[in-house]
Amino acid sequence: MKNVNPGSLEREGGSGDRRTIGPPGPAQQIWILVLLGAICIGLEIGVHLFLRTAIGYTHIFYVLLVLAAIWYYQKALIVAAALVAATFLTSIIVGDFSWATLLRAAMFLVVTWIVARISEERDRAKEEIILQKKAIEEKHSALVGYLAEVALRMKNPVNLMRDNMAAIRLQLESEKPDLEAVKMELSVQITHADQIIANFRELNQAIVEERDEIPLAYRDFLTR
Repeated sequence: MKNVNPGSLEREGGSGDRRTIGPPGPAQQIWILVLLGAICIGLEIGVHLFLRTAIGYTHIFYVLLVLAAIWYYQKALIVAAALVAATFLTSIIVGDFSWATLLRAAMFLVVTWIVARISEERDRAKEEIILQKKAIEEKHSALVGYLAEVALRMKNPVNLMRDNMAAIRLQLESEKPDLEAVKMELSVQITHADQIIANFRELNQAIVEERDEIPLAYRDFLTR
């Protein structure tokens, strides 16, 4: 009987139960921001207004501002303005309004604007990558359709030429071949070959006109 390690079973069972936690949805984002906003206002009132100190606790404000800027871009400046207003109000009440208060308020606004701008540019670049990927997939599908059309246009004429050439070979291998009939059949095969070449040129011309990124030398080659 094969020995089974209980620890390995626990690890296997545990790995099977793992779930990937995705980013919060819009409703969760709002609740997170509301909770952080309430904590920031509570700290502003409790620490600054009652304990009469404005040092240390304001670092927590940046958590709120950064998350708001990442999720809502420039709209996060409204949250920053609200924190600035709360800071000004408590500083006026406490009587410690100074250049440090103005600097702290400016940092709230500047940091929020920078993070919002970076997040907006990042998401815009991500959308552009998705659009480019979609365009590449569409071009790939068009290329597959092009190849399928080439196969369809080539299959019947080539099969017909093969059968006719085999018949011509049999005629030439006979004791008294009819050379006039052979010449006529060869003329028909030349017509079929011309049609195949015309089909290739038509399809190549179509794909070259649609794809602007094909180099000029390759375009000339495909349209010959």
